[in-house]
Amino acid sequence: MQKLLSTRTELYCSQGEISGGCATHAAAAALTILGIIGTPSRISSPRCEPNARRFWRKVKDVYADGIGLEELGQRLRELDFGLTISHVDGPHYRVLDFTQTALRKGQPVILSFAPLNAPRQHHAVIATATQGRVVARRYVPSAILITDSSESSPGLLPHNARLEFSPGAKRERSGLYVTAWESYRVTLSAAMSLRLNGSKRPDRKPP
Repeated sequence: MQKLLSTRTELYCSQGEISGGCATHAAAAALTILGIIGTPSRISSPRCEPNARRFWRKVKDVYADGIGLEELGQRLRELDFGLTISHVDGPHYRVLDFTQTALRKGQPVILSFAPLNAPRQHHAVIATATQGRVVARRYVPSAILITDSSESSPGLLPHNARLEFSPGAKRERSGLYVTAWESYRVTLSAAMSLRLNGSKRPDRKPP
């Protein structure tokens, strides 16, 4: 069983389509889920829509070197898209709990993690859903479904990776990251959720 925030395959675009920034792609995908921009892969196009153009201008200086989630959140606030942005960092289990809570509320989450054997090699992805099973009529998640711009195209659905965890474990220090080609253990280090203020998506025209 899966609980999806979006089924739009446009959420995925390879890092090369927007010059390589994983955090840039994850943020663009989150803005697409919220209806603020149309397609992540077009944000650097000269003919892209006004909100996408504004976003690209705000982040294009950091696509090559990367950007931390806290600074990314600040730049998104400055765009005045009508977003409430929440950020957490700390141990793996704390970031995992934050992510599950936000996804239950229908909020896309940008995750930052690193492989256990390379703790300084942080990577940003967008969490779009949970996967689990029903136990005694209660949905019990066991994986976070992820759109990862560094992996191959997912095809019919937006997610192409998942982070598996033990539902009963309260203090897990890592999770199993599974893609089409490999699996390895990673540690979550930070997460940022985004939600629209109010019930309507913002006008796509610049203020």
